[in-house]
Amino acid sequence: MKKSILLVAAGALLLLSACSKATPANYEKVKSGMSPDEVHAILGKPDDVSGGGIGNFTVSTETWNGSKNVIEVTYAGDKVSIKRIAPREDK
Repeated sequence: MKKSILLVAAGALLLLSACSKATPANYEKVKSGMSPDEVHAILGKPDDVSGGGIGNFTVSTETWNGSKNVIEVTYAGDKVSIKRIAPREDK
């Protein structure tokens, strides 16, 4: 019984991970000036976040690793300023 539950759970996780939101179509929906919450509604939770700032000026970059693409969105002052999509380069 436990084994079958584990197999179902593992299958569901694989299925969900295959349904990445880091697609060219979703990338096109992200527009300059959007807030992080608006971007997250489109792309979901980012896989990585980095950033820093000087004084009151902050910059952060969020990264989504899709099955075929990597999307990066850079925010300046909590608004999208730069976005980038590139083919995924597996190691």
